Amino acid sequence: MAEENTEKKTGRKTPARGRKAAAKSNRTTHTKRRQGNTIFALDIGTRTVVGVLAEKTDSGYKILDMETAAHEKRSMTDGQIEDIEAVAEVIKTVRAALEKRRSVKLSHVCIAAAGRALKTMRAKWEYALSPNKTITAEELKAAELEAVRKTEEQFSEQYETSAFYCVGHSVISLSLDGYKTAKPEGHRGSVLETELIAAFLPAYVVESLCAAVDIAGLDVAGLTLEPIAAMNAVVPPELRLINIALCDIGAGTSDVAVSRGGSVVAYGMATVAGDEVTEELMRQLLVDFPTAERIKTSSEPEIHYTDILLRECTVTPERVLELVKPAAEQLAEVICGEILAANAEPPQAVFLVGGGSRLHGLSALVAKGLGVDDARVITGRRELMRGIEAPAGMEIGAEHTTPLGIAMTAGRGISYDFTTITLNGRKIRALDTNRLTVFELLNFSGIKPAQLIGKSGSPLTFTLNGARTTLRGTPAVPAEIIVNGRPAALNSAVRKGDEVTVKTAVDGENAAAYLSDYFDTDSLSAFNVSLFGEDKTAGVYISVNGQAVTADREIENGDVISLCEAGTLGALLKSESVSGAVLLNGEEAAYDTALSEGDEIAYGENDPEKITITVNGITAPFPTRADGRAPIFLDVAAAFSDDPTMLLSHASEITLNGKVARLDEEIRSGDEIVIR
Repeated sequence: MAEENTEKKTGRKTPARGRKAAAKSNRTTHTKRRQGNTIFALDIGTRTVVGVLAEKTDSGYKILDMETAAHEKRSMTDGQIEDIEAVAEVIKTVRAALEKRRSVKLSHVCIAAAGRALKTMRAKWEYALSPNKTITAEELKAAELEAVRKTEEQFSEQYETSAFYCVGHSVISLSLDGYKTAKPEGHRGSVLETELIAAFLPAYVVESLCAAVDIAGLDVAGLTLEPIAAMNAVVPPELRLINIALCDIGAGTSDVAVSRGGSVVAYGMATVAGDEVTEELMRQLLVDFPTAERIKTSSEPEIHYTDILLRECTVTPERVLELVKPAAEQLAEVICGEILAANAEPPQAVFLVGGGSRLHGLSALVAKGLGVDDARVITGRRELMRGIEAPAGMEIGAEHTTPLGIAMTAGRGISYDFTTITLNGRKIRALDTNRLTVFELLNFSGIKPAQLIGKSGSPLTFTLNGARTTLRGTPAVPAEIIVNGRPAALNSAVRKGDEVTVKTAVDGENAAAYLSDYFDTDSLSAFNVSLFGEDKTAGVYISVNGQAVTADREIENGDVISLCEAGTLGALLKSESVSGAVLLNGEEAAYDTALSEGDEIAYGENDPEKITITVNGITAPFPTRADGRAPIFLDVAAAFSDDPTMLLSHASEITLNGKVARLDEEIRSGDEIVIR
């Protein structure tokens, strides 16, 4: 179509030779075939990235191609990615080289994980069967995945403070209706019990690997554990009756797997590996890391190098071995420790694989450390990798055990398929067991179940002017779960590609109040006066737990609060329950006299048997009772009428200090009485 348009616009026809060349060019551009069943495996190591293309055959695996690229800088430490972008660039380099040579478009890849925080869990789980039907391979796989899922749940409960991924497992034994069986397929029974050991790594270890693969434009089709992959390459199931320990020694980690009784029964990991040997050479020869790495792996009779002081130097392989001997001995000691920790005793045979296993004399040091014959510790080589067919010119050594094992593991269908789900905008990868729920997804997100249950705000209780007052906190905002735009629940199923939003619950606000909510704090004023020689607080103030307060403040639980109005002489005397005549600053004063800072109140010379009260606005002395007790309200009414009952019955207002008076209420100096 483009060619026709060109001819119409220019009025000239493209020569036949030109058209053929263009067509050939277009075919060349689009001749890359799809990946199809070709297995693409990546070993993302601390020092290098190794890519393998393979095909599964009737007799095993055919290795089509292999590519190795080194990290330009130390972007990984102890098997853990530090610089995701840098690692992704190396993956792109490996992918591009393989795609170019094989004319294939690689889209999905299988990888393996190692890490500095490997944890394992051993567990048994039962799976109900239909007793009337023979057991199929699909049921066996379902029972195995169910056991893995339950082990993962149990692990998450035990290590609830951290998010971990299950990165591999091995079935230790199978029992059908209580009897152990090697192959339940084709039999009948009611209950299949699966005993397995599962390996877990922190989520950030796995996510960083997957992130680097994502950036490189690939999908993770499967994930396994590095020692599992290496085990599948050199210790096939038929050899696992023998107690064999395999140690995959890379640059950053030394990973251990142990077989016994027909199964892989234990895993272990140490962060001492080949880099420690390289770093020893750096210190001894004063060279940078790449130079030390070249010297360590060189087979030349004389190795030439330039140190950091710009000196031209030469060293022999024999001298190199002497220099690295302390590091080699330490590495052997760590490997032996991991093997014994996993196996509890020296195994019958030990396989050392990985690039670090090529260190001269390491196998003898491991044999010595375990107390076994040197011949029972062997370094991996091409002949140990059974069922592999490779091109004649392809070099395969101990360092290729793990990448080839990853390809074989993927071909057997025993690597993990991780479902990718978006949770709160972040990609979450979870083991695809076809039964994943929102609740299980939360284990990988760092959201704890407790965060989905909000608490109402705490109440505030205090006493205000003698009345108990309680304020309620605000209610919690409940959690919200949305799956693909629709409301969902914790037990809602989620599938690959789903978008999940989880808004955690928000706790309600605690009840809060301030003095200014109940009082006009701007009108408060407190000062000190002397009452019969003692300092007293006068004025208008708020009493909080017996303390005078004039400024606004937050009310606390249990506070006892009241307004104190003692700004006049009479109000102060009443608040202190003082009766009788008094002198204010040496002189007689009315009860409504306003007090000031520093005023002195003393006993007066008036008749101590009388008190001073105000009745209907008139202040006058009033006698106490004959027994010296204070008079009551009825006594005052009787002083104004021969028939106090009649007086009171016709009065429209009867108050004592502004409140409705009781007839038996005691009267004290300073009281104000109204009878109208």
